[in-house]
Amino acid sequence: MEAWIWDVIRIVVVSLIGAAIMFLLQPWLYQNGIIPLNDVEPEAWVGDNYIIGAVTVFSVSIIAVTLWYVIAAKAKVQSAKETSSMAILWWVFLLLPIISICAAIYFFNQSNDALLSVTGFFVFDILLIYWFSTAISSPRSLMFVVPGAFFLRNLFGLR
Repeated sequence: MEAWIWDVIRIVVVSLIGAAIMFLLQPWLYQNGIIPLNDVEPEAWVGDNYIIGAVTVFSVSIIAVTLWYVIAAKAKVQSAKETSSMAILWWVFLLLPIISICAAIYFFNQSNDALLSVTGFFVFDILLIYWFSTAISSPRSLMFVVPGAFFLRNLFGLR
């Protein structure tokens, strides 16, 4: 199989794991009182606020991963300067999920009790969906551009 197919498979698998965490595990922690919410009804808050914020963060993270992969796959990198430009682009794309967290917290969080935990969850989610996906699945010519990619690729035997 061609290398890009394995990249796409890894992106899909990591995205599905991220979706399960965001839409099953994290809401469950609130709904079952493991993370207590005393200022709102947990079921209502999850349905009215958390899910909308999570969809926003998840969608923007998937868009950022897709943009990175498509642009990186089409890039004809032949020099260190071009590689540096692509590294800057990776950081710019990281801003999209970060901004989505800010928007989700600002527009969709009606619970002060949930503020710290939901922010932490969303940061973890973008680290998983954007950073981890791109670190283990960037195209061959740019596979080490993502911070930590060398370590992760060696850890998982991905070359």
